[in-house]
Amino acid sequence: MSLTGALFLLSFAVALWFTLFRHASYGLYTYVALFYLSPQARWWGESLPDLRWSLFIGVATLLASWRVPPVPGRTPWLSTSPAKAMLLFAVWLWIQNFWALDPAAHLDASFLFTKYLLLYYLIYRLVVTPEDQWRFLLVHVAGCAYFGYLAFITPSSGRLEGVGGAGVNEANAFAMQMSTGVVVAAMLALSAPGWRRWFAIATLPFMLNGIIHSGSRGGFLALIAGGMVLWYLKPHASRRLFYVFAVLGVMLFGVLARDPEFWERMQSMETAVGSHRDEMDDSALSRIALVNAQWQMVREYPLGAGHRGTAVLSPRYIEDRFLAGPEGERRRASHNTFMTALVEQGIPGALIYAWWWLWTLRTVVRVRRGDARESKETEDPRRVALLPAIAAALAVVFIAGMFVDYIKAEVQIWFWALLASLWALRSSGQPATASQRRPAGPAPAPAVRRA
Repeated sequence: MSLTGALFLLSFAVALWFTLFRHASYGLYTYVALFYLSPQARWWGESLPDLRWSLFIGVATLLASWRVPPVPGRTPWLSTSPAKAMLLFAVWLWIQNFWALDPAAHLDASFLFTKYLLLYYLIYRLVVTPEDQWRFLLVHVAGCAYFGYLAFITPSSGRLEGVGGAGVNEANAFAMQMSTGVVVAAMLALSAPGWRRWFAIATLPFMLNGIIHSGSRGGFLALIAGGMVLWYLKPHASRRLFYVFAVLGVMLFGVLARDPEFWERMQSMETAVGSHRDEMDDSALSRIALVNAQWQMVREYPLGAGHRGTAVLSPRYIEDRFLAGPEGERRRASHNTFMTALVEQGIPGALIYAWWWLWTLRTVVRVRRGDARESKETEDPRRVALLPAIAAALAVVFIAGMFVDYIKAEVQIWFWALLASLWALRSSGQPATASQRRPAGPAPAPAVRRA
């Protein structure tokens, strides 16, 4: 066994002990770290026991969470809109197993969204206070920085592929995931005290470099959209520092993006969306053909064709020159998340997907208005800085999802749960006390008087 593998085993054992005997939140942070470490995909993981590490720590976290006392007055997790929508979506997926065109892929998706429902519960249940949220986000940024480091040391010619972990192993998904890390790190750099600020600043070059080497046009546009959300929601007290960091960030991106191939690819977006069909490149033409075909698929399967149904049906609706794969297996998967929900989960799935994002927009507006009504004396700068970070990350996922299918992107589940937790904190009108944050041990924690 390699030294790295041995260190991983030791760290996992320590994290498991802290999860079971200190507090369940340690298991949640370990789960997020495992998402990025992906031991099964690393050279040092070849000698490790053949375990499902994420599932193992997830079960331990679920068991430990039952010992954590609930926060008085907080909205129950299943009463939040994202949980209701996720439950309906998971149930609908299980029902669709009766007619799904790709039964194996659809069954996997049914299990996945059932898991996501439990993951949402754990995040909402354990991430309660602003400090809890920043800890979670700090692990997320550290994971993205690790991805960026792997991208930095990986020799590549062309687009960066195969560097990320499960679900984010191809260039577009990798760029989207990294872009969520960039916008969160930007708010950490703006508002975090001490070493956290310097850590966030140190991670940014690695994450930006990874985005650049991915060559993802959708990821680049999503990063710009996330930056615009940060600008719009920036804390008023930090607006001057925000502009300083924004200028420095643009300069850093310009220094890192010296490869002319990157800018040639970004400039190709103008050709991709040319006003005349004869001016468009093949990628744009294939996406237009796919969307037109998907509208026909919806008419044939109004209740959805099941997960990966677009790929199964594509040979019947799309010219062969727009398909990919070996002869006899040429297909075309969906390249737009909403169209994926509409075709593969039908009208019910599309309505649930729209509900998710309409709730997101409404909640961001409500939290923003609540923050604006606070006086400078009662305003908590660390909590106020959470909304721009979470909203910008969700904007990244939404915009990137216009160009790639991210219906199964796990990162959006994280940030929906964080936004629901932030709204619960805002709507309850009660600052969480230290006693609600105290790790749960074998003995009850002593009471802490409210300030």
